[in-house]
Amino acid sequence: MILDLTLTPNRSFDPRHTRWLIFGIGGIFLLGGLRFLALGAWPIIPFMVADTALLAWAFRANYASARAHERLTLAGDALTLARVSAQGRVRRFGFEAYWTRVEIEEMPSGDAHLWLAARGQRVRVGGFLSAPERRAVGATIAAALSAYRSN
Repeated sequence: MILDLTLTPNRSFDPRHTRWLIFGIGGIFLLGGLRFLALGAWPIIPFMVADTALLAWAFRANYASARAHERLTLAGDALTLARVSAQGRVRRFGFEAYWTRVEIEEMPSGDAHLWLAARGQRVRVGGFLSAPERRAVGATIAAALSAYRSN
């Protein structure tokens, strides 16, 4: 096997830190809620609870989507891209390694899109990566394809 890459979305917060954040915000809202209750403005409290619950739900959905990933393998004469969704569904794309091109499409905004192309098939790779990461992955794939072709 010449290449075996697994691409995953970046998650800067781990679940333990997320819990601390939610509890911290909940504590601040609790203190604010007690203040509003003392002032007779109790109708604000349900909105504070809803805000905390929505924040917790958003982080949970974010971590659920982190299960999505892409795996690139170059073995034999085949380059395979396996795209796994957050729900676990797998979609595979196969390319003949000798004919596969790595294309990096530079956008006017400074972003870059990474594509694998061969014989009329064109598939975008690493949509969840940053532009510098896509460029680096593209260079890695191109180097592996070059090594394959030189053998």
